[in-house]
Amino acid sequence: MTGIPPMAYLPEGFVLASTLLVFLADALGAQRRRVFGGISTLLLLGAFLLVLADLRVYPLAALATLPASLVGGPASGPIVFTSLGLIFQGLFLGVALLVALGSLSEGELDPGAAIFYGLLGLATLGMLLVAISADLIFLLLSIEVSTLSTYVLVGYVRRDSRGLEASMKFYIIGALSTAISFFGASLLYGAYGTTSLAAFAFPPAGGLGNLALVGFGLLMVGLGFKLTLVPFHMWAVDVYDGASPPVSALLSAGSKKMGLFAFFAVFIAVVHVFNATEGYALLVALGGLAVVTMTVGNLQALQQHNMKRLLAYSSISQAGYLLLGIAVATPAALSGATLLAVAHVLMKGGAFLVVGAATAAGVGVTIEEYRGLGRRLPVTALSFAILLLSLAGIPLTLGFVGKFYVFGAAVEAGGWFIFLAVAGLLNSALSVFYYGRILRIMYMADAPGEGPEPTREAPPTLGISSTRGVANAPPPRGGVLRAEIRTIGVARWGVILGCAVLTIAFGIYPTPLIHAFNAAAEQFLRLGY
Repeated sequence: MTGIPPMAYLPEGFVLASTLLVFLADALGAQRRRVFGGISTLLLLGAFLLVLADLRVYPLAALATLPASLVGGPASGPIVFTSLGLIFQGLFLGVALLVALGSLSEGELDPGAAIFYGLLGLATLGMLLVAISADLIFLLLSIEVSTLSTYVLVGYVRRDSRGLEASMKFYIIGALSTAISFFGASLLYGAYGTTSLAAFAFPPAGGLGNLALVGFGLLMVGLGFKLTLVPFHMWAVDVYDGASPPVSALLSAGSKKMGLFAFFAVFIAVVHVFNATEGYALLVALGGLAVVTMTVGNLQALQQHNMKRLLAYSSISQAGYLLLGIAVATPAALSGATLLAVAHVLMKGGAFLVVGAATAAGVGVTIEEYRGLGRRLPVTALSFAILLLSLAGIPLTLGFVGKFYVFGAAVEAGGWFIFLAVAGLLNSALSVFYYGRILRIMYMADAPGEGPEPTREAPPTLGISSTRGVANAPPPRGGVLRAEIRTIGVARWGVILGCAVLTIAFGIYPTPLIHAFNAAAEQFLRLGY
């Protein structure tokens, strides 16, 4: 890694330090969640600000530790710094912060808190390394650093048989996908004589023979498990359902985006090589995967009665929209997919935290049990409604802007890509039905115990006011809001509200993000990794 100053790795150092300090505090006898969560949150926030500084975001540019000349320059060993990679590093750290802050409202004396925050740091560290990978083996090893941590996170809650079952399923399927990915990498090494990602921007010396074709096919399968593409998606539903809501948020908003960036790094240049030498075979495969993924995810979500399983299938369908950016493989498509990935972090991360908040308020696991949530938890329900509308692609939300740019890039590319855009639009319309069902239940259905009661003549009270029925009386001003925050926790309440506010804010004014992502996408395509 010659040529790169050690200070350039300061964000990764902060994240590693968060893990080590959390485990050290545990060894020294700390027991309270706020201790572990405070350590993790502060260091993750520091790493996040350093990445923003490296991206030269005003007014943090003066804190940059990465020389501007290294961003978009040649690789140094297995490491390369690109603007798109730094954007994804910020995205990964944003997910980790969202999960770390939201989890502060969990049980204060949870015996697994140290394990949770320590492994959260390790999982985030692996994601950060993926975003600066210039070598296929280094990329796959970085994915495993993150994935091994999430295997344990899924089952970290003690005496939770469903979590342990989900963790075991995740481990078995993950091990299979890892083996497939590394086998594909070995075939590509045989075809290219190197595992440098930059080499994939050109055909091998003897042309794209069977060895390279099979190698790329196996990589598509292995990484498809990480991105939850159909038909490699079945593990995701059981794992998201069995894991605790914060871990489900991490997997949906973080691990999936790690798989997306890995797809970017491996296939974005390969698509153009295939177009020049083999026709549109790879584009058809990627486009077909995208359409099948979004369609199957939406159709399955329509049939769900369990909230977490519905959100899991919804997350699978969103992977199809993200894959369109790679299938189209233009700067506009890559930029749109990145914008949609940022939207997905806010939407899915916030949505799974809402499930955790509802559970804390005594709401069950089925969608029907969310009846009247708009009256019981008004701010949380409103935030959830905004996130669901954004997932459906309703205007004035960031989800709409992301889909608009992805579908617009497909239409601009012309040819059969227009079919991909039409398929995406139809699937977005389909998703409105199950998101709308949740909104109807939250706002138009009576909560349990509510509804009209038979009118009876009140007995004489002798001038003494009765307290009977006080539960149905209007609460004092501000009482509902205070009760809501006390029930679900101020940290989790604030994170959920923040996700909704950012979704609306960037939906109304996405210009800064669009300009930054366009420049990053053009640089990434020019470099070929």
